[in-house]
Amino acid sequence: MTTYRKALVEQPDRADTIYTEALFRMFGLVALGVVVTAVAIWVGDAFILGKHIFGNGWVGVLLYVGATLGVLIASHIVANKGMLGLATALYLGFAALEGFFISPILELATGESMAIAFILVAALFVLMAAIGLRTKRDLSGMGSMLFFTLFGAVVVLLLDLFIFQSGSVQIIISIILFPVFLGLTVWETRRMKIRAQEAALEGDAASADKVAVQAAIGLYLNVLNLFLIVYDWLPF
Repeated sequence: MTTYRKALVEQPDRADTIYTEALFRMFGLVALGVVVTAVAIWVGDAFILGKHIFGNGWVGVLLYVGATLGVLIASHIVANKGMLGLATALYLGFAALEGFFISPILELATGESMAIAFILVAALFVLMAAIGLRTKRDLSGMGSMLFFTLFGAVVVLLLDLFIFQSGSVQIIISIILFPVFLGLTVWETRRMKIRAQEAALEGDAASADKVAVQAAIGLYLNVLNLFLIVYDWLPF
């Protein structure tokens, strides 16, 4: 079976270029998504969009969350079909919607607390992504375990939100989800590397770019959730 390393020997420029460009596309889209969210938070705060989102109670929130999830799912679907321009636009639209949604949460945040949370999360993301790119271990089983844990935590969090309403449960869930999102960052990066290398050795730049866009969406979600968790933990 042809390996990526062998492909680099047989067609070094082509395979290496495809893989490198896919990596740059992925990390570039993650960074762009973070920037779009930051701008959307500022816009949401300036125009008090939280009043319109949360002003109608749970009905407004659920409708907004449903619309946001719809955009997210649509971005995955069109990316899988190879329509990368549309997928990227939907992804950035999702990033903006997320910014509008969390702007009320960060309404009382200081610039210092947000900067510290961002720097910590950025450092953790770089570290986890580096591990994902460097590790040789098979992480396929790790992904299933992490998604199962994430699903369970979300179910418990929703039950607590609507039924139990216990602050201690939310703290416990955030402690559980923190390593989950770190692990998902490693797993997503590792999976992207393998799939992009497979596309590169076939000389398939389109498939490598598709993998990059799909991975960027998942990594962005990890970064966003890590930021919210770290920010919530800060004492100021």
